[in-house]
Amino acid sequence: MKTTLLASLALLSGVASALHEDDPKILHRQHPFAGPVWRQSPTAFGGQGGAPGTMGSPLFGSNNVTLKAWFPLNQIDGASSGSDCWGYVSPSGREYGIMCTSSGTAFFEVTNPANTQLVGWIDGNDSLWRDVKVYGEYAYSVTEGSGGIQVISLANIDAGQVTLVNTINDVGTANSHNVVINEDSGFLYRSGGGSEGLRMYSLANPASPQYVGSWSARYVHDAQVVTYTTGPNAGREIAYCCAGLNGGSGDTGLTIVDVTNKANPTVIGQVYWPNRAYSHQGWLSEDRQYFYMGDELDEDGSLPSTIYVIDVSDPDNASYVTSFTNGNLAITHNCYTKDGLLYAANYTSGLRVFDLNANPTNPPEYAFYDTYAANDGATFNGLWSVFPYFPSGTVIGSDLESGFFVWDVGQPELSLSIAGGAPDLLDPAGDQVDANIVELTPGTLATGSPTLHYDLGTGPLSVPMSLVGGSTWRGSLPAMPCGSPVSWYISAAGVSGQVYTLPEGAPSAAFSSVYADGTTVVASEDMETNPGWTVGWAGDTATTGIWEYGDPVGSAAQPEDDHTEPGSNCWFTGQGAPGGSVGANDVDGGATSLVTGSFDLSAYADPTLSFYLWYSNTAGAAPNADVFRVDLSSNGGTSWVNALTVGPAGTGTSGGWIEYSIQVASVVSLTSQVRVRFVAEDAGSGSIVEAAVDDFRISELDCSGGTLGTRYCSPAATNSTAQPGVLDASGSAIAADNDLTLIGSSLPASQFCYFVASQSQASIPNPGGSMGTLCLGAPIARFNAQVQNTGASGSASIAVDLTNVPLPPAFGYAVQPGETWNWQLWYRDVVLSPTSNFTDAISITFQ
Repeated sequence: MKTTLLASLALLSGVASALHEDDPKILHRQHPFAGPVWRQSPTAFGGQGGAPGTMGSPLFGSNNVTLKAWFPLNQIDGASSGSDCWGYVSPSGREYGIMCTSSGTAFFEVTNPANTQLVGWIDGNDSLWRDVKVYGEYAYSVTEGSGGIQVISLANIDAGQVTLVNTINDVGTANSHNVVINEDSGFLYRSGGGSEGLRMYSLANPASPQYVGSWSARYVHDAQVVTYTTGPNAGREIAYCCAGLNGGSGDTGLTIVDVTNKANPTVIGQVYWPNRAYSHQGWLSEDRQYFYMGDELDEDGSLPSTIYVIDVSDPDNASYVTSFTNGNLAITHNCYTKDGLLYAANYTSGLRVFDLNANPTNPPEYAFYDTYAANDGATFNGLWSVFPYFPSGTVIGSDLESGFFVWDVGQPELSLSIAGGAPDLLDPAGDQVDANIVELTPGTLATGSPTLHYDLGTGPLSVPMSLVGGSTWRGSLPAMPCGSPVSWYISAAGVSGQVYTLPEGAPSAAFSSVYADGTTVVASEDMETNPGWTVGWAGDTATTGIWEYGDPVGSAAQPEDDHTEPGSNCWFTGQGAPGGSVGANDVDGGATSLVTGSFDLSAYADPTLSFYLWYSNTAGAAPNADVFRVDLSSNGGTSWVNALTVGPAGTGTSGGWIEYSIQVASVVSLTSQVRVRFVAEDAGSGSIVEAAVDDFRISELDCSGGTLGTRYCSPAATNSTAQPGVLDASGSAIAADNDLTLIGSSLPASQFCYFVASQSQASIPNPGGSMGTLCLGAPIARFNAQVQNTGASGSASIAVDLTNVPLPPAFGYAVQPGETWNWQLWYRDVVLSPTSNFTDAISITFQ
């Protein structure tokens, strides 16, 4: 259900935070992305600055925008969401980005944007809404979570110090939705907060703002206040207010107020536009001829992203002119103008830059950077705001889920792409990756810079790519056993020294693939049709919040939308009424269970269960008191084994669709009666518990074309990696094909090794003092002319020449059809002292 209105108070993280009426942001909350800091010119997975390396972050699309740095929320303060941003330039000329989060205000030095550093933090009351502006050497932070105006000194920010020097909480509600500053007049305006309009403060003493008046005929969501110094309006201070009645939704529009006389503000204009729904934010053109208005609730999934153009050349007679769109469906949020460009933060479509120089009333889109990879839908996720006013041209952005971004906007040197997209599966015998690296200006690709970076789980590796024709560059990935995961990305440098990556944001963002011949889907439910699962199980005692199937009504704790794109249905706990309270029909009184039917997994070796879960237990008077359980049964539900527990605190407890995976065989036996049970429970008092499940799948990697022959002597003896070495074989068992590759893995890093072969088997423990068992009988062929090194990945492979096997005494034996050959790998190891070991063995009968 695509609910768009909410008029209530929501409880977020156990703290009461007032919403402005009709604000639906609370409906679409998702779990924040967690990952390392990324800075430009990456050389290894995990980014720069000592941040821990992780893989698999969102993949960002862009045009004419280059990412310089990115701080996910977990690298700032671990907040649940981000909000506004602004900037400051110190007297020394150093540039600083300021970002608001749900728990405070963060300060970053962006003087060298590719080496952005977090330099300061001021704690604040918890709230989804926080806004900040700057005057002189002070920043002023306000929030919907009470706390008045925080006055923060930036006088010593060059030394890495920001200081809270005052808190102003003197008139009306302690809440503010936004803060507006007219740097020319030296006045600060608190906008919104409850039903407030504008509350005005003199900054004659910037450390102690003094209240001087108010205008409260309408609720003001946001505003821009300017002083005219020339022309017929010279000397007037005009406030362009995004305002309305009843919290902004009633009679919504642009209200133009003359605030020159703070004791007697006067409305001089009221402007409306087609499809008006909620006057949110806007900004003047640099010549003050036009006001560009963003309406937050007009984009409803059919109306595209729209900015309304209002003629304010004469503010006493302002009028609506036209609107423009890029055709995208995302919701417009905040926009600003500089140097003939309009910079818009459009939620799920990210940063959008329009060229006003080309046409001020219908500008073409010049550039974009999409911070929300999932989609460009009409939901309240993604980029909150943007700040383009640094003298250097650096642009910053603040994202609800993904944190703080630093960009350079302009034509890049290179374009990187992969035709058809990155592959999900790779050939276990080794594979190649082709990328198109195009010089957008001829001669801008730095010689020898295209590189394929990959991580097999043992640390980052890289190989140079080769030009294979045109603009296509190729890099090779090594052979690995079927089922092995690999994360990888591609980089290339421009002649300027700037490094471009694919995906952009790498190495924090990287492609994930797995070595396999295919995937077998055992079961798949996107929930768009009811799978007929069972609601309720023995022991359930919940009185409300019972599992339901359908299209959920969103709340502060329950999703507004399912996970499937496109789609609408899922399983969820207790349907509430539109606009109802956060705790309406949540789980109360105990547990409620959702149980699948039986799945026959008896013919599978290692199936994976995956699903998307939305779980929230952070709202209410007793947050983080409960857990969500996923149980498995191998006997149709007679008994259950816990496979996953989410909560009571930490990742996955504050809402947002998160994918989980479980290896079924590690929990229960693979029988014909495997069932899954999802249990949401309110075991404590005062908790608000909601859950939802979508996109359920059971699958298994297909390795039928991978390992040849029959494995024996398995598992091998454990080595210094605390696991046994493993041998795999791929290719063909037809001798005439001469196509056999042997792959050793799970080996100690950087040790030499070689493969051995024989036509007979044996079991000889600890030969020559080795830790392992030699599983071959004499005579033994030793491929010691092809000694390998396991390298950083702890693996080795060899393409065997079946026409020239070094079997004594001839040392040039050709394998014949009908013969059975046995294969093994010997390798050096160090356990207290130098020693050696063996992998398991494989027997192959050739045809």
